[in-house]
Amino acid sequence: MSESESIFHDVTVIGAGWSGLMACKYMLEFGLTVATLEKRSEVGGLWCFSEDPNIVTVMQTTRTTSSSSVTEMSDFPMPEEIGCFPKHADIFAYLKSYCDEFKLWPHIRLDHGVKSVEKRDNLWRVECENGSVFTSKFLIICTGCVQKPNRVLEQTLLKDFAGKIYHSSELKSFVPEHKGKRVMVIGGGETASDVVEEWCDNVDRLIWSIPRGMHFFRKFAKILPNRQPQVLDKASSRAMKFVAPFTKGKPGLAWVCKWTSNGSLLAYQGHGISEWKNDTKFFQCFVNKNGHVLDMVDYNRCIPKGAIESVKGNEVHFCDGTEEEVDIIIQCTGYKAEFPMLPAEIKTVPLTHNYKYLFNVEDPTLAFIGYVRPVLGSLITLAEIQSFFSAKVFSGLCELPSRDERQRIAVKDKLFWDDYFKDSSRRLSTLVEAYTYGDDIARLCGIFPDFWTMFKRNPRQAITAICAPYDSCSFRLNQPEYREKALQHLRYQMSGTFSPIHLLLILFMRLIWFDFWLDVLGEIKYKIQCAGWWKKIRDCRPIRFLDWCWQAPKRWLFDNKTRA
Repeated sequence: MSESESIFHDVTVIGAGWSGLMACKYMLEFGLTVATLEKRSEVGGLWCFSEDPNIVTVMQTTRTTSSSSVTEMSDFPMPEEIGCFPKHADIFAYLKSYCDEFKLWPHIRLDHGVKSVEKRDNLWRVECENGSVFTSKFLIICTGCVQKPNRVLEQTLLKDFAGKIYHSSELKSFVPEHKGKRVMVIGGGETASDVVEEWCDNVDRLIWSIPRGMHFFRKFAKILPNRQPQVLDKASSRAMKFVAPFTKGKPGLAWVCKWTSNGSLLAYQGHGISEWKNDTKFFQCFVNKNGHVLDMVDYNRCIPKGAIESVKGNEVHFCDGTEEEVDIIIQCTGYKAEFPMLPAEIKTVPLTHNYKYLFNVEDPTLAFIGYVRPVLGSLITLAEIQSFFSAKVFSGLCELPSRDERQRIAVKDKLFWDDYFKDSSRRLSTLVEAYTYGDDIARLCGIFPDFWTMFKRNPRQAITAICAPYDSCSFRLNQPEYREKALQHLRYQMSGTFSPIHLLLILFMRLIWFDFWLDVLGEIKYKIQCAGWWKKIRDCRPIRFLDWCWQAPKRWLFDNKTRA
């Protein structure tokens, strides 16, 4: 197709998953013309389930691990009937309804896989696999974090394994051929939890290796037997952030995560399992919110292991000196974000070198939306703020700093996050703390709630906004036409959440350093677990009985009661 036959828009968006649809919507909201290109025949990206093992999607049983409160779009609440943690089919229906509501369909081109991208005469030229060509002043990449499976272990640590090796991307449900086999899962993320939960009752032996350790907590918190379980990530209000700052590991509140995840105040990192302990601080590493899967470990239906030292034939040797016979290995080792369609000088630039992890420093007409990963909270909320910021910049309503200033800020931000996560695995290079990153971007594009002005106008409204759980609708509070609807939704999200009495309790716990002393006791527990004498007596009948008694609160309060 010649240049004269190309289709021109102000913005081209590559990818029509969750982030791509929001990018499309915000470009339209700010008066820009947009074409959104999607290689599949449906929108939804990862959430458009497919049985095809060659197409990366969620598993058949997947639910969200972040609640609707921190996942829904700011001006399009999720239906109440789909619950706090929707199934993937509900999310897919929600995304299609979003397209209906904001009339996105005319601006989406399905079956338009992108072949190549280049810039000519200050215009982006996007060539599709079907021969179509789109040109635009601005380009947004929304192809998602979940792209190319990370299978590097197959060429290194697992190269001498004699059994069958899978990557979780190939698995959509339990594989019947695995029945009665000895299976090992590698990785500590939420996908690994999904696999462990589905496989544990169907195999002869299940080993779960988390090489770098992990922090866990459950989706729901149940502190007292007479209270209904509460969605734990609703403990995320501005007031809660002030009393127990996220950047300091939720002091005064971390004990709740331990208690509700494992029924024990000494459950360091939410699990209290010595094989999975690492040296990272709470909220300064990724957190697995599928903590209910810990039940499988507590009742010996899954064997926890740490790092692997070597693999030979069917024998797996671990760094703690133990070994296991394994028939099948399932790698839940994540994905790599790659951009093969982009010019070499752009695709080799790490996302962490971009301005605010969003705009290309050298050419800010190029943006990457949906690649910032919060340790807790929703990637979707951050992608929406990024979409709003990009739309304001591309429409000329918000001006970016000069090239040198963008470069300086990009370096400063990278150093900040590198230091913040210095004790964590940096495989997820764009890891952030959601509040810190989201508020920073919101201030830059003018959507950070003006609580002081709101308080002077209506103190009750301001208190609602400050005490309500984190919800993206709060970023609509500065807009008079959206304010009342946003406040109404925040009141709905507040129902059954932490009350002012809870805030005072958490403040008291912080003042007496309760979490600090629990950490000290947790460290003592860990030292005992690792002692040689303990390993010799832990399986004897009296100790097993004491352990059964110790787990009574967990069985009573949490098992099968605090899952989605």
